[in-house]
Amino acid sequence: MNAKKIFLGLLDTIIKVVFIIVVAMLIVRYAKLAYDYGYHIFNQTAVSSGTGRTVSVIIADGDSAGEIGEKLFSVGLITDKTLFRLQEMFSDYHGMEKAGTYELSTTMTPEEMLAAMSGGENSDDTTVADDSSESSVAEESSEASAENSEEVNGG
Repeated sequence: MNAKKIFLGLLDTIIKVVFIIVVAMLIVRYAKLAYDYGYHIFNQTAVSSGTGRTVSVIIADGDSAGEIGEKLFSVGLITDKTLFRLQEMFSDYHGMEKAGTYELSTTMTPEEMLAAMSGGENSDDTTVADDSSESSVAEESSEASAENSEEVNGG
């Protein structure tokens, strides 16, 4: 009876130690993974340096960040779909991607790709639309300024 209690006590202790070791290993592993993702969300790198290669990517209306990430991953513009989705979530361009065909390069960071797909620089069809609307707004504002100056000058 006494030997049985010692054996069960020893077995209980061994199980608890093994459990603690397994939990500690999981914490270390996932802490490293979380740190790696956190680091790469804000310290973005391009897939390649130098001249790279340019790829045409078609973004459909209503594509989510996950779907865009899948497209970019399939053509080799990004290395991690999940990381891209997180980068998009924390970027200034979250949810601003527009439908269109984009010429993206492997030398671009994910932030630069998001800027291009959101109507910023490096986008072909959305930049033209933005430029024309900006010029018409500028013309309207200059006409309004001219009318205001005429009214002030008594004209």
